Amino acid sequence: MVEIVKILFEEIIVCIALGGGGLLVGFFRKLSKTQSDLCSKVTTLQQALLLLSTALDNQTKRIHGEQIGEVDLSELVRSLINRKE
Repeated sequence: MVEIVKILFEEIIVCIALGGGGLLVGFFRKLSKTQSDLCSKVTTLQQALLLLSTALDNQTKRIHGEQIGEVDLSELVRSLINRKE
């Protein structure tokens, strides 16, 4: 009887260890995916902020008479792409 309880107890401990390991791996996998998503969103926000600040700077220069004419939005996007490469 004692041996049956001992074997059963060992099997339960092994199951708990395997289940805990699986949960831990799943947690770190989800954490990695969340971090990857956040990094891509931050990169997109950085690009948008750079584009917006360049457009705002161009408008300010145009209003104050330092620059005649406008910089096309496609030129801003092209300069942003060239900075990434």
